[in-house]
Amino acid sequence: DQLAGKERGFDQIGNPNFWELTNARFILTNVDSLPLAGATRVVGPVRTAAGTMVYLYDLPGEQPFAWVAPLIVKAPDDAVLATVLDPRFKVRSAALFAPDAPVRAVANVQSLPEESPIRVSTTSYAPGDIALTLSEPAPAGSALVVSENYYPVWKADVDGKRAAIGRVNYSLIGVELPAGARSVRLRFVSPAYYAGKKITLIAFAAALAWLALGLVQARRRVA
Repeated sequence: DQLAGKERGFDQIGNPNFWELTNARFILTNVDSLPLAGATRVVGPVRTAAGTMVYLYDLPGEQPFAWVAPLIVKAPDDAVLATVLDPRFKVRSAALFAPDAPVRAVANVQSLPEESPIRVSTTSYAPGDIALTLSEPAPAGSALVVSENYYPVWKADVDGKRAAIGRVNYSLIGVELPAGARSVRLRFVSPAYYAGKKITLIAFAAALAWLALGLVQARRRVA
């Protein structure tokens, strides 16, 4: 919501930096002419169940799901939010981590490097389990940025070894990459979630047992 500018009427929806940060490719709107250079209408007008006419637009540019940033910086949230949404900032040139992120950052940065040519492909994607592969070895001091909401229960493994992970670019997942890194696996490991799931399964099994017992007793009475 903060990235989209919800408090100001979602004023960042038309910002290409917002598209990159959120891996946005399309915009669904009730406007028949979108004032965004390069946006192409692909569907519409179509009437929704509520009776509203809507249009689907394909956004210009490349908005990858994950990318390698060649520089790691730490900064307060207000500074990070203002920076990542500034059109002058190249989103893939640096990973801006929260001050408490357990990563090694560069201090007193005077200029930003060029964006990394490394491409990141998604090897597999399942709820809470994401595998990514880099097109070439990562340089020292770089970070992987993934366009997913960060939660403290996310865990990262780089080439099979546990890696430092933290909140980056205000609300995304960031992983510190050692030199030569080629593969990253992210897993959502929440003890509370699995405990709740176990309780739900036990309750469901108990309900089935009571149902089966009731059916057996009913048959005995009929007999």
